[in-house]
Amino acid sequence: MNSSHAECRGFSFPYEARTLDEIVKMLQAEQMTFRTFECISEGEYAMQDAAWNYMDIPHLKYVHKQVDGVLTLASDAVTASVFFQRIPLMRLPLTVLTYQTATNQVTYYTSFGFYILIIETLWNALDATHTRVTTRYAVGWASWIAAFFYPAIRWLLMRNYRILMSEDTPMRKQRGALRRQGYDFKMSGEIPSFIDSRKILQTNVLIPDRNVIAPAECTTWGPKEIAYDPLSADGPCFVGAADHLGLTVVRSGEVISVYPRLCPHEGASLDEAARTCAGADRNACVLQCPWHGRKFKPVVSLPRPTQLVVYESPWHRYEFMPEGLVISCKDVDHRGLVNSDWSQPAALVARS
Repeated sequence: MNSSHAECRGFSFPYEARTLDEIVKMLQAEQMTFRTFECISEGEYAMQDAAWNYMDIPHLKYVHKQVDGVLTLASDAVTASVFFQRIPLMRLPLTVLTYQTATNQVTYYTSFGFYILIIETLWNALDATHTRVTTRYAVGWASWIAAFFYPAIRWLLMRNYRILMSEDTPMRKQRGALRRQGYDFKMSGEIPSFIDSRKILQTNVLIPDRNVIAPAECTTWGPKEIAYDPLSADGPCFVGAADHLGLTVVRSGEVISVYPRLCPHEGASLDEAARTCAGADRNACVLQCPWHGRKFKPVVSLPRPTQLVVYESPWHRYEFMPEGLVISCKDVDHRGLVNSDWSQPAALVARS
């Protein structure tokens, strides 16, 4: 095996991995015929965001509608799964092996019926937050009869690609938008890890360190007064921007609850996250991240008070009064909060 396939930019993979071209060449020697084509997309996101997207296991369940599956094996750079691909009139079971062949490339393959399908995805940065992703497909068969159905297979693969990109690209663009505001994302190593992607309770969003609480692009805001009475009719009330300082205020009956607007795990917006409640406990109402299913209890929640009640978190001060809630965004610079989870509960400060 050529050593350039085992090492890339100083990173050594702990296994020998065949690329698409190598696999095709090996199988052509076994009298298989192959047809290849490629699909290209570009977007306003970093190369690392494309890498993260392709190495991210949990989003399959929550983001993609055409495919689901069962994970059977996982390491940092290799996974195997049984996928169920939805195609017209049926769900097609596919056993898929996925592995990295370079720091900016993954290869995966499967077989079905008369065919073997090999896919290779390569991402390259055009600038800091603009990336081109090239996906190459190789469809192979050993029987000449299978050649007649190749046009239909190609059409299905291109259709599936368009659907997948319509679901994946908004995730990448969301992270790209956060990067342009000075945010960054934590990884445990030089490249994303399949295994680490399953740790959805981690805080991987890094707040800009120029001013942890109030970076130039995520400005603090003055006291916001929110009357209780309009909340039920008007629905959620968004406070601030959709960043780590932003909040959502909702009312259920006489209970007022406040939630974060940004998921600290990988940067998903929670503005349209599903909210579910179980029983009468106000803290049983949770938001669910649309990317990975992480559930968020309120930062603060209590019944409409008859006297002043004050809560505080490192980022905000909440003053619950009989007629309304006043939220103040703290203007402090505490760099120890750069890795902190802003979705954690606020603490009671005082009752009048």
